[in-house]
Amino acid sequence: MPEVLNAKPGDGIAPDSPFARLLSLDPAALRCPFDAYASLREQGPVVWSGRLNAFVVSRYPDIREVLRDPVTFSSRHASGSSSVTALAERIMNNPDFPEDVRGQAERRLRLSRSPVLLNADPPLHQRHRRLVSHAFTPRRIAEMEPLFQRVTDELVDAFAGKGTAELVADFALPLPMTVIATILGVPPELMATFKKWSGAFTRGVGALDLPHGEICELFRSVGEFYDYFTDQLEIRRGAPADDLLTDLLGARVDGEHPLTPDEILQMLVQFLIGGNETTTNLIAGTMLHLLRDPVRLDRVKADPELVPALIEEGLRLEAPTQGMFRTATAGTEIGGHPIPEGAMIYLVFASGNRDACEFADPDMIDLDAPRPHHLAFGRGEHVCLGANLARRESIIAIRTLLARLPGIAASVEVDDLDYHPTFILRGPARLPVTFTA
Repeated sequence: MPEVLNAKPGDGIAPDSPFARLLSLDPAALRCPFDAYASLREQGPVVWSGRLNAFVVSRYPDIREVLRDPVTFSSRHASGSSSVTALAERIMNNPDFPEDVRGQAERRLRLSRSPVLLNADPPLHQRHRRLVSHAFTPRRIAEMEPLFQRVTDELVDAFAGKGTAELVADFALPLPMTVIATILGVPPELMATFKKWSGAFTRGVGALDLPHGEICELFRSVGEFYDYFTDQLEIRRGAPADDLLTDLLGARVDGEHPLTPDEILQMLVQFLIGGNETTTNLIAGTMLHLLRDPVRLDRVKADPELVPALIEEGLRLEAPTQGMFRTATAGTEIGGHPIPEGAMIYLVFASGNRDACEFADPDMIDLDAPRPHHLAFGRGEHVCLGANLARRESIIAIRTLLARLPGIAASVEVDDLDYHPTFILRGPARLPVTFTA
């Protein structure tokens, strides 16, 4: 990542603070990062973090204003210093990494020079959205609902007679992964490999330190992903299929030139993470909220029409993507705090979603008046392209679980569950449950 400040401010994050523990991936802080966010909001609208090399913005109004101004606040480095691209830069500066890993890092850096969607700025961002948005329209999502329901039922069929399940590994993870793999035309026999590729990309997000061996394994998996889909794109050029790869190759709007191979590969990575990992965490996190409150569980089970409201509150309270980065393209200010040109900014969506200045009783679920103006999918120019997809998959998933698993309850103490080791992506690593077989 670029060095952005000639004279960096003093670190506003104390080493023993709740937010510092969250950045260090302390398991207790990962289980409950909300004290860390509350302390940030109380401390001030903008706090400098030397660990992130970024200003941290934690209040709802300030985050909203930054998201509304994509010109002043660029998305070019949306994952900041905790990304596969940032790891690739470290590898290229370290001769201790094997030659094949350095080769994959070099390819990642080359691809990153073709920004798309999540990390593209206007007007390039609008061009990309125009080219691919037809794949995510409400009508297209509605047409895919039979696929969502079929995959959901097949997964539940596999454990419904056992009386126990681990909802992350058995359900919340394979559901969106199977859906996005199907959309991309990946055959069922490659599902385990597809899962490994997905894990590699997400492992690089929200973890500032990874062991040498884990980085090597990660980049070899990333290389396999790029190799596979490069070959598949060539196959689709000669033999089009009914999948998103063919759609991307043929995408045209008003005579615009087609997407380049590098742009398509970058989009596939974003679809992989956005259409998979975040939906997994949304389903698991929402179920966990229900399992914590048997009264609410019974209410939603008795009235499935409450599930969409539950999903919105799950998004607000558990934000599968806890935050994103921006880069100041000019000297500016946020909440009255000066921000120099080139500075990185970490927008903590999950903190804004619990800001009492915006939401009454912000830490409570409200199924009667849900707060859909949350920040879980971003706002403005970069609002999540796959938001409708995630919502519909999750609604079908939760309704099916509640209908088919009578007496469902957590089989472990839910407050002791481990969360994934990342401060950006949030979700329980496992969720064991029991129910009447």
